[in-house]
Amino acid sequence: MHNTDLTGCRIIDTDKTALTMTTDDGKDIRCSIVRIFETPAGQYIVLIPEDGSTEGSGYLFRFAIDEEGMPVLDNITDDAEYTHASAIFEALNQNIEFSE
Repeated sequence: MHNTDLTGCRIIDTDKTALTMTTDDGKDIRCSIVRIFETPAGQYIVLIPEDGSTEGSGYLFRFAIDEEGMPVLDNITDDAEYTHASAIFEALNQNIEFSE
């Protein structure tokens, strides 16, 4: 594990446990919310499809709530941003035990 600077980073509490995302080809995928977290660069969300299609890995997106209170997911296309957000997620969750 790299020494990741967590200054300004925090886990965002949420009462939501799942959401349905629609892929570019119109397919709906129901996902469990693993974690929503904030960094100085913005908010991110980690999702795992409930159908088990990712086999232990999940999805990492930029995250926001629109004016109507609906979640908005945005792909992370920059490799450096993705690597940085992934490292923060791992560091924030280093000492958290997940229950199944």
